Parts: sequence; C-alpha cells; structure tokens
Amino acid sequence: MRTYKYVLCLGVICILTLGVYVVYSSSTDEPTFTVQTLQGTSNDPLVKQLQFEFNDPESYKTDYEVTLRGEVEKKRTNYLSEFARDYSDVTDAPRSFRHFMNQIELSRYEQDKEVFGLHVNKNGSWELQSWKRGTEKVQTYSLPKPAKTKGIHYSPFQRTKQKLYVQRIGDVVQKPGTNHIYAIDLKKKTVRLMDLPLQLTEDDEVLAIYQNRVLYRKMTNAAKTRVYLRDNTTSTRLKFLEVEDMWETRVIDEGAVVGMTENMTETKVKWSTYDLRTKQFTQHRYDLPKRDANEVQRYTSTILENNLVYSFIETKKNGVSVIVLDPQTEEVRYEGTIKYNTPKSDLQLNEMTIN
Repeated sequence: MRTYKYVLCLGVICILTLGVYVVYSSSTDEPTFTVQTLQGTSNDPLVKQLQFEFNDPESYKTDYEVTLRGEVEKKRTNYLSEFARDYSDVTDAPRSFRHFMNQIELSRYEQDKEVFGLHVNKNGSWELQSWKRGTEKVQTYSLPKPAKTKGIHYSPFQRTKQKLYVQRIGDVVQKPGTNHIYAIDLKKKTVRLMDLPLQLTEDDEVLAIYQNRVLYRKMTNAAKTRVYLRDNTTSTRLKFLEVEDMWETRVIDEGAVVGMTENMTETKVKWSTYDLRTKQFTQHRYDLPKRDANEVQRYTSTILENNLVYSFIETKKNGVSVIVLDPQTEEVRYEGTIKYNTPKSDLQLNEMTIN
C-alpha cells in the first residue's frame, strides 16, 4: 500500500510540474518577424525559395523558419527528433531518394535546384540519382563500370544540358599525365572517360568543360597558381582568374565563368565574369547600403546558385539583409531585410537554404 501511495504522489507531482511548464511556455512571448522588400519581388521563382532558420538561444530546441514572403514556421525539437534528424538537406525529397542520399561514400552535387548523388557499387558500376527540388521527380541511372576506374573517390563538378562531368580523385597508381575526367550522358545513360586536349597531373584542378575547351587551375613548382583555357590547338593563360582570394569558380548559363573574388564584406560584394563565348572579362561590384558605424556584424555569406549570387549579412540591430544579384548584368533581382522583435531574448541565424 505504501508503494502504491508513493507512485500515486509521484504521478501527481509530475502532472503538476508538466502543467506549470505548459502554462509557462504558452505565456512566453513569441518573436515577431517583419520582412521588408526594398527592390524586386519576393514572388520571383528564384527568390521565394529562400528560407532562413533562426534559433532562440534561451530555448535552443526551438527554431523558426522564415521565408521572404513573411511565412513563419515554428519547430520544436527533442532528443529523439535530434537523433533522427536528416542532415542530407533533401528532407522534402521522396523517401527513396532520401534513403539513397544517406549512403556512406556518396558524392553529392547540386546545380540549378537539381541534386545529384553518385555512388560506386562494390562491382565498380555506378549508380546515379537526381532529384529536382520542388517536385516528386527522381531519375535513376544505372551505369556500367567505366574504363580506368582506379580512383578512390568520384566527385561531380559541372552539369550541362545533357552531361554531368565527374572528376576522379586519389588514383591508386598516381601517374603524371593521366586524364581523370568522366562524362555521364544523362540522356543516353552512359559514362565514358573523356579524351581531353591536354594531359592532366594529379595537382591540376579542372574548373569547367566547355565544348572542346578545358578551363583548369595548375599549381607550379613555385607554389603559384595558374589558370589556363586549353583546346586542341591553343592554350591561353587567364591571369584575371588567378586572384588569391577567388574562392569559387563556376560555369553558368552554358558558357559564362563566374569567379567570386571575395566573400561578402561590410561594404560590398565583388566578383568577376569571363564569357567563354565572347572572351570578354568583366569585374563586378555591388555596394551595400550604409549602416551605423557601431553596428555589430555577426555573420555573412555569399553563394552562387541558380545562375544567381545570393548574399546575406546578419547584424545585431538590423536583423538580416538579403541581396540576390544577376552575376552577368549586376541586376538586383531582390533586396530586402528580415527584422525580428524578441522581448525576452535575442535570436541567432542558423542558416540560409534554397529549397
């Protein structure tokens, strides 16, 4: 009987404690978010897919997902949900694709809202799957074992209308002059080792393939970087793409090379473009709106996706400033701010994602 009373009292205490917690949680002031559009429109198909995740540091298990259209979704996590959390960034994809992307030793590549996953089977054959964000469409490509597959890792790095280019990394037998670029024909579902107009070394990094030309980065004996454009007859050095702080180089629009010269600073975004079709080089710069000199900058980020430059800067006072630019024309596709009001605590921006 004494044990029964003890268990009963313990149950009552737990229920009362839970009730007090629920009342306290419901009475806690929720943050409010305000999205202000300065240029462009948040209904732009390449803008409305942006999503920002904020975290409450005083209630670290509570996240707020905010879109540029002012939509706010509150999410609570617990130990069980954290343990089962999917970090593959394809949570909206069909279950079969999520399962495929969670495999060990899988190479991932994303371009223009299409996510690719490449897995090498034990028998050497390749399995490739792709998923277009915002749809339920999943493509599966079962490819035979390619020729000269001596690498330990295969990484996709560029997609054109019909082909996905893959770089072989870490040859078992490292021989100078061994080409290691494969082309997957997405229409014919075939893969082949490319016949390049030059012999590559293990230190050469292929940046882009355009028609019969190869844009690649080479490290010299003096530890200096050189960038060349090579076809079957000529080799051209592109000094303007050898800037030390050029942290990303990518081909967009089927022939325009964009080099992000530096990450976003407090005052500007800088990048360069080189059109492989016209051989025209252009330096670009976008000046950010001026802010108070005492404003505290927390975090900045710039990414190149969907043939656009997405940039944001988070400050303690003004919230998050968002800029979406066309890298070739410098046109502002969108500019706006996300401000939040939190009576009891300050929020922190976790990440910006493009869904």
